[in-house]
Amino acid sequence: MHQSLRLPFAVFNIAGDKTAARTAWKARFENRTPPTAPRQAKKIEIKAAATADCTDILLYDEIGYWGVTAKEFNTALAGITTANIRVRINSPGGDVFDGLAIYNALSAWKGDVECVVDGLAASAASFIAMAGDTVSIHESAMLMIHRAWGMAIGNEADMSDMAKVLAKIDGQLADIYAKQSGKKSAAMLALMAGDSDGTWFTAQEAADLGLVDEVIAPDTEESPNPLADGEDDPCCDPESPDYNPDDPNCDCPEEAKAAAKMKVKMMAMRRRLAMAEAD
Repeated sequence: MHQSLRLPFAVFNIAGDKTAARTAWKARFENRTPPTAPRQAKKIEIKAAATADCTDILLYDEIGYWGVTAKEFNTALAGITTANIRVRINSPGGDVFDGLAIYNALSAWKGDVECVVDGLAASAASFIAMAGDTVSIHESAMLMIHRAWGMAIGNEADMSDMAKVLAKIDGQLADIYAKQSGKKSAAMLALMAGDSDGTWFTAQEAADLGLVDEVIAPDTEESPNPLADGEDDPCCDPESPDYNPDDPNCDCPEEAKAAAKMKVKMMAMRRRLAMAEAD
């Protein structure tokens, strides 16, 4: 199940040949990654926080195969020795089960967990944020929740089974949002459905609903916008012809590099969604 990319619906009428159907479907999305390029494991950015007993984890990527997997995140989490952690989030979401594995790992952390939405906590990233003992969001950031998306190939029974699974996932996620907000699960399901697909919240709207505990005003921010740290260096500017944060000679801070890569991913995702809607 994927929560960050809407896939256009397609029906295949290829009797007894699901392999051909899967091949035809996959061909529509070869633009997702070069077919000859194997997946590169992602390194989770971890650094010391302002206090000695806290560690910052930077979650600035998609969740799952195309970004940070649950295995990568939880392996990094297992290496942290401080009592408390702060997870800084700027993510469009991704795979729901990777997201749930990350959420459960954070929920099981023995110390205090603080989740901070730096830019966007959408889809799977939004319920990961709910794992915090405290949840805060910067005044200009946003949060988005919606029903799970999925893809099914097969006959009527296959489609019905997928619909049942999606309904169960929606119920699980609604319970997470309800636990944080104090609202009924049914009310959260309605917001996940929205007018078409999901609901977007400003920082204050998320606070008013109870999804976050605090809105961080600009004059109380604990750290600057990571992109601002590299705004004068073209290698960290996605709109510059010299953009290349992986260049060994790029002197941008690691946070600025991660933020720049996240911006590029968001731009690419918007293009893919526009193409899907055009189809």
